Parts: sequence; C-alpha cells; structure tokens
Amino acid sequence: MQLMLDTANLFEIERAMSLYPISGVTTNLNQMQSEGNLDFFGHLKSIRKLIGEERSLHVQVVGQDANTIIAEAERICSILKENTYVAIPVNEEGLKAIKHLSMQGFNITATAVFSTLQGILAMLSGAKYIAVFYDRMLNNDIDANRVIKELSSLLWTNTSNTQVLSASFKNIAELTSAYANGAGCCTVRPELLSTGLDMPSIHKAVADFSMNWDEVHAGKSILDL
Repeated sequence: MQLMLDTANLFEIERAMSLYPISGVTTNLNQMQSEGNLDFFGHLKSIRKLIGEERSLHVQVVGQDANTIIAEAERICSILKENTYVAIPVNEEGLKAIKHLSMQGFNITATAVFSTLQGILAMLSGAKYIAVFYDRMLNNDIDANRVIKELSSLLWTNTSNTQVLSASFKNIAELTSAYANGAGCCTVRPELLSTGLDMPSIHKAVADFSMNWDEVHAGKSILDL
C-alpha cells in the first residue's frame, strides 16, 4: 500500500513528511489556485525539493484536446524531471493523450474516474495510476467501494503494474474503506490524517500509560533507569 498527500501547501507537506509514511504528493488546479498568485512551476519545484526525487509528484493538465494535453505533459515533465506523473482526465481526448504519452514512456495518472469502465480504458491505455474520486462518487449515488473492488480485481487478474489511487475523501471511514476494498494507494488531505490520530480514546490511552509509569517510577523516565 501507498499513502500520498493531496495538497499544494508547502507548510502542510513539510509537516506531514516528518510524521507520516508518504510516497508522493498529488496536486490539482484548485489547490494551486488556493495558494495564491504564485509561479506555477516555481511552486511545483519547491514541492519537489521538499519531497525529494524518490517520491512521486502528480501534476494536472489544463488542456481540453489531446494535442494540447500532450504538449502540456511534455512541458511539465521537461521542467520537473524524474518521478513526475501527469494527471489526465479520462474522457475521449484524455484517453487519446494517455495512450500516446504512455507509449512514449511518460508516467500517467488517469484522473476524474467515476466508473469501472473509465478505469479499464485508462489501464488498457497505459496509465500507471487510476485516480477514483471516492466522495464525489458517493455524492453522485455511485458505489465507490464496488468500483474500487472491481478495478483492483481486474488489475490483479491481468497482472498489471497499474494501481488504483483513491482520492477525494471527506472522512476517515471513506479512507479506510477504500484501502479495505483494494485501493493500492490513497491520497489524503493532511488535516484528515491529523483528525484520525486526534481521538479522545488515543489521548486517554497515552495518559493512562503515563499514570501507570508514574505510580512506580515517579519523576523518572526510561532514560533515567
């Protein structure tokens, strides 16, 4: 399994990298816009510097037609270099671009996936990640778990190198359900991870550990023994 951060905020990335086992960062156009009027490639280079060359960086294209998408992908990868994944929506023009770029050796994240059919077509076109939008699927009365389960089973059956990358989570229950139903990777907002570790039960358990220790070794730590 893999865990990625879904953010373009440098502070959030730096903090999360020190805490969690992060394998990459996914960004989208809304996240980049929320960071203000910034240098697009300059900001992405800053993200790359924070996460290092060994982790993946996923960057979304803007183009609507295959030729523009291909040109944007080439520019993105020429600037950001190794381990950069181009996020391309799975529609007809997107599939045309995915197929072409995959044959040229580009790393592709097929995004805006809401159905098993989209995922199958993206897999057959050469995408390395299939980004399914979990909570958005639920909002459209689509069974997100079923789609993830179907895609993950198809990928296993065909011994594909593609992974299901689940995104768009509203809560921890959605995140754990995505993993449980076969998602090989999930990308999560950093604040959602913090919420999952901020339960009162966890705080009480830690407090109980300290109380039990103090009853026997009051005023001392393990380092003092």
